[in-house]
Amino acid sequence: MEGRSSDSSSTFSVRAPPAAVPEIHVLIPSTYAEDAAHLREKTMRIGFLFRAMTIFRVSQMIIYEEEPEKPSKNSELIKLICEYLSTPPYLRKKLFRLRPELRYAGLLPPLNIPTHPPSPIPPSDAWELREGLFERRGELTILHAGLKKPIVLEAPRRHGSRVLLLVKSHGKKIRFKIKRRDELPYYLGTKISTHKGTLKEIVKNYRYSIATDRDGEPVVEVWDRLSKALKTVRGPVCVAFGSYKRGLAEIAELQNSRLEEIFDICVNFIPYQGVRSVRTEEAVYSVLALLNIISLWKG
Repeated sequence: MEGRSSDSSSTFSVRAPPAAVPEIHVLIPSTYAEDAAHLREKTMRIGFLFRAMTIFRVSQMIIYEEEPEKPSKNSELIKLICEYLSTPPYLRKKLFRLRPELRYAGLLPPLNIPTHPPSPIPPSDAWELREGLFERRGELTILHAGLKKPIVLEAPRRHGSRVLLLVKSHGKKIRFKIKRRDELPYYLGTKISTHKGTLKEIVKNYRYSIATDRDGEPVVEVWDRLSKALKTVRGPVCVAFGSYKRGLAEIAELQNSRLEEIFDICVNFIPYQGVRSVRTEEAVYSVLALLNIISLWKG
């Protein structure tokens, strides 16, 4: 039997890592993986890229256009695959119809983020994060949350709406709390969005912005500056990456601007790189790993 808990969520620990501080938003070009010859390769590369977002607790991934006047159809493929991956496996059949673009999504490894629990039986010693989906059946509302049995609610809820839950076992009962995302200080997955405007239009909404470019300042020379900025900035920080065709400086120039006019700092995170060009997904892993360390740096 399932029921709503009267316990405070602070009574038990929650099985989830803390949200990154500050929040990191990553800007990825819509042409990412466009050069792949086959949908299978595109899918694998997009999955590998999005896994980096979840490993390093990125709050949001924004897909931008290199040439806003010539938008790439590839942006919708990136968004679709990433949204599929970020949806708990137990909700995918209800939320995604059969689509040819998702043909190879099953080959990707599971993300195993905090809202993707490994078992239909929640723990008894800690709160577990889950996503749920409301389904109206006459006067009742059914809440699907990947448990052994769906939760039945008498209160009406909007059909098809998604909700965040804290769940734990209590003997044979399941206790749960419905929560807003902004109530919980944990990493809850990476949101995905698209933007049709220029880099300048996106970046103006941030108090601190980082461009990644081979011609930027070496990370070892700006380490302290980055550390101070990440510890004092209020609000999310954005980090932008170029494409397989163009670096960020070229993209800015294509959009009638310059990097120094758009971003607060331009950094080379891979000094003395041993290859002629670093692929976007390789750069993402390198940059986010260093930013994760820099944000926690005590020096």
